Amino acid sequence: MGAMNVVASVFSALLLSLAVPNELAYYGNALVAFFCLAPYFVALKKTRTYKGAALLGFIFGTISHAVSSYWLYFFKDYAMWTIGSTSLAYGFLHMLVAGYLRWASTTNLEGLFWKSAKTTGLKSMYPEFSVLRPFVVALGWTVWEWGKSIGFLGYPWGLVAYGLNNYPRMIQIADSLGVYGLSFLLALSSALTAELVPMLTGRWNKQNLYRQKNFRNWLRAALVGCAIFIWFSLYGMVRLAHPSPVVGKLPLLLIQHNADSWMDGELRALETAVRLSRQGMEQYEAETGIKKPAMIVWSETVLRRPFADYLGFYKRYPKQDPLVPFLAEHDVPLLTGAPVVLNWETYDATNSVIYIQSDSSILYSYAKRHPVPFAEAIPFWEYQWMKDFMKKAVGLEGTWTMGTEAVVMQVETDEGKIIRFGTPICFEDAFADVCRDFFKNGADLLINLTNDSWSQTVSSETQHLVAARFRSVENRRVLVRSTNGGITAVIDAEGRIIQSLPPFTEKYLATVVPIQKAGGMTTYYLLGDWFVALAASIFFSLVIIHFIAGLRRPRA
Repeated sequence: MGAMNVVASVFSALLLSLAVPNELAYYGNALVAFFCLAPYFVALKKTRTYKGAALLGFIFGTISHAVSSYWLYFFKDYAMWTIGSTSLAYGFLHMLVAGYLRWASTTNLEGLFWKSAKTTGLKSMYPEFSVLRPFVVALGWTVWEWGKSIGFLGYPWGLVAYGLNNYPRMIQIADSLGVYGLSFLLALSSALTAELVPMLTGRWNKQNLYRQKNFRNWLRAALVGCAIFIWFSLYGMVRLAHPSPVVGKLPLLLIQHNADSWMDGELRALETAVRLSRQGMEQYEAETGIKKPAMIVWSETVLRRPFADYLGFYKRYPKQDPLVPFLAEHDVPLLTGAPVVLNWETYDATNSVIYIQSDSSILYSYAKRHPVPFAEAIPFWEYQWMKDFMKKAVGLEGTWTMGTEAVVMQVETDEGKIIRFGTPICFEDAFADVCRDFFKNGADLLINLTNDSWSQTVSSETQHLVAARFRSVENRRVLVRSTNGGITAVIDAEGRIIQSLPPFTEKYLATVVPIQKAGGMTTYYLLGDWFVALAASIFFSLVIIHFIAGLRRPRA
């Protein structure tokens, strides 16, 4: 496998962790993002066997996940599972991915379709340069980042595309290609860099005849990569010059109470949330010019008890300023996270967002549909052996019941305008399909309620914000985030953060949210991840063609 290949894979894993939001650069590093995968691609190209590539993949996958998501260590007593088991899992997944990437990095792709004077059939052109090779490597990486981000086990964190999140011109392309268009561009940049390295350092033959030819071919491929970069950039400039029109405004009071939900207890969280809400109501008109908000928004898990079932409790607590009298006094609805019990005998309950009117009746309720795997939902939980295992090994006593409908709520402003909104919970705002469902049901904007305070790190809070901001661009709609510890923010339809609160602070945000709507639906809204579907079709078609050609190859 080679010590240098191992070092290159470790180095590349660390570079990827620096490219995405991290503790050294909270919003990531765009420059690093353009070449962070190159050392890994070079290592895969140089390794002699697929077994060696698998070992490099395990090293790269384990380290890149463990470093970029190290804050999973703080998930209470479950660190062995949240960071340990997931790091190993990504190591094993990358063993498989590395095989495909090595194939794409070393195969004579042109030779699959025509013969040249120097090579026939499947004979590798390496060290001769294959013009198609960096593009196919980029397709393979793009398909991987999509695959890790969907489904029950989906984890849309650590995508190389997030390195560009803070560059509005570059991210506008997400309304057509999704975030994975950026993944392709950055992976292509790294693949081109990986192809350039042997040209500059290798010794190929006595006369070195291939060097100029290969470099000319590499320049042609690099020019295509530059054209894609220019396309993305120019498209972004046009979109930013013609932003989505503002068709309305929604006055909101967002509360970031910054309570440790595992240490502080429910009364402290409730007391802080009410106190900040009262302060915000008293100052709202002075800060916004509007008499009062259309709605107060708290975060996920502020209410620990089912509101309707414990109404008497909320009439008395918090003692300094009970919740129910507070809502009646200000005549304003509250949007908050709370459990909703479906069956008291079995304690089947949902992690929900509830819309509480000023008279304390619940008008709407949305139950979280995409659970945190093995925390909020566990496969085979209906069997006692699984319950016993998870209780002894992990310490989990139960799970949430998942919702089935993308409920769209509505609120009326003082001007009499009806605003419709969806409420993704926790990390649901990182999943494009979950958010699209709300818009398909008629939502004008999204209001996310989340609690990441347990992570104890700014990079965790920022990574969540960064993943979520792409939902705004994909659908050209505003996203509001009301969080426990951060980052509470208002993100416009172009993915720009127009207001925010610093993480891990007790503060309120008095805001008037613009409601933006473009004239038509975006390509991404209509077709979803069509670009990745095309990428996967091309990539695996080439794999199949290569396999069939190998069967037909004459045996020596």
